[in-house]
Amino acid sequence: MDLRRILDKKIIYFLLGVIAFAMALFCFEKYPANKIAFGVKIDNINVGGKTEKETKEILDKKIKELLEKKVVFDIKKNSVVIAQREEKISYFSPKYNIEKDIKNAFLVGKKGNFFLNLKEKFLALFGKIKIVPNVEVKEEKVDEFLTKNFGKFEALPKNAIVYFSLSDGSFKVKEEENGKMFERKEIKNYLENNLKNFKTPNICLALNEDSNCFYIKNVKAEIKKEAAIKAKEKANEILNNCPYYLKTDFSTFSLGKNTLGNWFLFVPQKNKSLEMSLDEKLIEEYLNDISSKINIEPKNPVLSFENEKINIVEPPKEGRVLNIKESIKKIKKEILNKNKNITLVIETKKPEITEEKIKDLKIEKLIGKGTSNFYGSPKNRINNIKVAASKFNGILIAPNEIFSFNKTLGNVTAKEGYLPELVIKENKTVPEYGGGICQVSTTMFRAAVYSGLEIIERHAHAFPVSYYNPQGFDATVYQPSPDLKFKNNTGNYILVQTKIQGYNLIFEFYGKDDGRKVIVKGPYQYDFKSDGSMKAKLIEEVWKNDKLIHAQTFYSFYDSPNKYPHTR
Repeated sequence: MDLRRILDKKIIYFLLGVIAFAMALFCFEKYPANKIAFGVKIDNINVGGKTEKETKEILDKKIKELLEKKVVFDIKKNSVVIAQREEKISYFSPKYNIEKDIKNAFLVGKKGNFFLNLKEKFLALFGKIKIVPNVEVKEEKVDEFLTKNFGKFEALPKNAIVYFSLSDGSFKVKEEENGKMFERKEIKNYLENNLKNFKTPNICLALNEDSNCFYIKNVKAEIKKEAAIKAKEKANEILNNCPYYLKTDFSTFSLGKNTLGNWFLFVPQKNKSLEMSLDEKLIEEYLNDISSKINIEPKNPVLSFENEKINIVEPPKEGRVLNIKESIKKIKKEILNKNKNITLVIETKKPEITEEKIKDLKIEKLIGKGTSNFYGSPKNRINNIKVAASKFNGILIAPNEIFSFNKTLGNVTAKEGYLPELVIKENKTVPEYGGGICQVSTTMFRAAVYSGLEIIERHAHAFPVSYYNPQGFDATVYQPSPDLKFKNNTGNYILVQTKIQGYNLIFEFYGKDDGRKVIVKGPYQYDFKSDGSMKAKLIEEVWKNDKLIHAQTFYSFYDSPNKYPHTR
């Protein structure tokens, strides 16, 4: 009886022991639930029992300290150090992926079944699990450092190339040259491996073979003479087919050897061959140059407003434009296929205002008018006024458009019909093509003010000019600046009409009545001096529904005319 009791107790104790052991294993497998398993290391840093946040703080501090340390490069010749350079680790832009490292550490003992987790935790506890940090050094930074500091000891390999010879209009080959370089990729890998252990290595470079150093090795060029010869022969076949013709329906442009030869590119391929292509930038430059002979801007209709309706003086005209992007693609394809005749891609460009849109312009009445008198002007000045004024007759100004006088005026040359006449230039009054155009800009300025438009840019003349009386209501222009600019703030199109009646130049702005009332005060002249200098002020106010919606004041400061002597 006593023996049985003793056996029962032993069994009970054994079972209790097994249960306790099982519970201990269970707790060991589960603990710590929200921390890294005990004994886990990232490199040699023990992060067991740490939270992910705590681990990140430890690694951030370690990496920050490491980046401030320096790596030393020695360069040897026959085992003698002949040069040494050092640089901070941060220069090489190492990229640590500590988030991934911490995640890998945290998952130890948490990613498998019970027994696998238990196994990993025991291995970690006995120092058998070490996470290798993920780090990557930028290869281009290693190359940059080596080239900057030790490049003089290296000789880069040079591929065989094909080049165009202007002297005889054909392609030639220059043979490859082998080089000597340090083992750059191996140096980069060595640096990375040390940084994985949070170490700053000393890196030994050698000019002769040395088992303890990274030494200069012979590097063969990738593109050989034979590959270049093949590419040259194909290129000469294409070149000898010159001339090639770039055609449109109205013009033809011939491509000779000297132009085409410079367009060729020979691009190295992975299979160590050279692939022919054409330089798109050079083709684009050529097409931009000839586009001035192809492109025609569309023209809006020239209109007039008479008997309370719009009349078409000149119908709208379509323009055309060279599609450079598509033409480049076509030129490359056709020339490389030895097709001599290439049709350029031309697109139609429609005017902003077509005949169908004219009825929607809502031009109903005269909204502003400007006048000036040019009595006493010489014949050449009168001619220039008529030529310039004609450029503005019948044009349309779109809603919210910032109108530029100089842009619409265009070139001021003899070809346009202008004659030499006096202009104010460089503190002198000198004859020049287009003298008198300021009569036109002044008159247009007055029409814009009386229409209540917002004046963006306006400049007074250097000294008082009798043609622009009353003084203070003028606007001087000259290509390309100064300019006269104003904004069409009426919300509708404005039609401009110009007239010459006797010696009076008239600008009329037609549009839609938006209920505005324009009040012009002045110009007021003041501060007169005996030398002819003076000042003036002009005020423009625009009212709508008894509210002031726009106001501008224009000041003019006129110098003495004596400071601008006439030169004939």
